[in-house]
Amino acid sequence: MASSASPSSPERPLFERRGSSRSSFSLDLSSIPPLTQPAPPTNTLLITNLDDLDIFRPDNLQTIRGLIETTAPIYTWSPLKSFRRIVVSFLDEQAAIKVRSIWDGESIMGERCRVYFGQPTPLDLAKNNHLPLPDAGKLFFISPPPSPPHGWEMRLEDAPNKLVHAEDLAEALAKLHHHQDPSGADISPVSPIEASSMRTRSRSSTLIYQPQEHGGSPHLPAISVDDMTDEPIVASPAIEKPAVSHTARPPVELME
Repeated sequence: MASSASPSSPERPLFERRGSSRSSFSLDLSSIPPLTQPAPPTNTLLITNLDDLDIFRPDNLQTIRGLIETTAPIYTWSPLKSFRRIVVSFLDEQAAIKVRSIWDGESIMGERCRVYFGQPTPLDLAKNNHLPLPDAGKLFFISPPPSPPHGWEMRLEDAPNKLVHAEDLAEALAKLHHHQDPSGADISPVSPIEASSMRTRSRSSTLIYQPQEHGGSPHLPAISVDDMTDEPIVASPAIEKPAVSHTARPPVELME
């Protein structure tokens, strides 16, 4: 009679391999966001999660500011009601760290606030933030003008200029006159040389500027004054406009 093999018998192995009934699983870690480093301490704190709008009442804001000032002096204080937060800055980072350790997680009117470090606020205590005065040379450009500068004296303004034209132009205009030659030819006060090189269309013409006489280039144009008083006016021929034909109304029978 064959005896059954004991567990310690060499005929039967102590551990047997069994087929795994479970399938292998793998974890996809690609969707995990990268590790975010905490913001370094600065002198600016962001007090957030202030959802109750009553916190931003002037009396409540004054109470919160007074409680914070018992810990450290405040440099700037900016409540932002639309963002449900308060931005407050201090004179140094140690003061901000101390205030954050006290107020982070505290309940403000039933809301648990969170306090974070913000962008550092530059401290320039010696800077004058007031609007500077404008340049003294441009004060008269603003309306109404300010007081006159020191040393200014009131004086009467000069009379208006009575010379409408320049002297040379007034002299040339005084030479303009009209003479009827018996032969029917027009008389011009210009010299024969100038008349040969220039054709006039008016009864009288006076040359008031010649470039060569003033040291200019001979290629520059001359300036003359023509008297067009007796120049016949040629009436433009009348242009007949075409008659506009109106569209006839359709019969009443078709309109119904």
